[in-house]
Amino acid sequence: MALSRCEKCGKPQGRTINYVSFKEPINYPNTSTVCGRNVCINPGLIWLNESEYKDYQNGNRVFTFSSAVSKVKVK
Repeated sequence: MALSRCEKCGKPQGRTINYVSFKEPINYPNTSTVCGRNVCINPGLIWLNESEYKDYQNGNRVFTFSSAVSKVKVK
C-alpha cells in the first residue's frame, strides 16, 4: 500500500514493505496530501512498493493508502 512522506522525511524506513519509487500527487506541492509522519504537516510525496510501481508503469495513476480510507491520484 502506498505511503505519503514529504521530501524532508524521505523514503519510508524500517517497514516490511520495500518502497522503490515516489511520485507527486496531482497539484503537488499545493495538494491535500500531507506527510504521514505524526509530527510532520509538509506536502507529501507518494511512495510506491514494487507492485504499485509496476502498475504505475502500466498506466495506473490511482493508489490506495494502507488504511483504505482514501485514495490518491499521482502525476
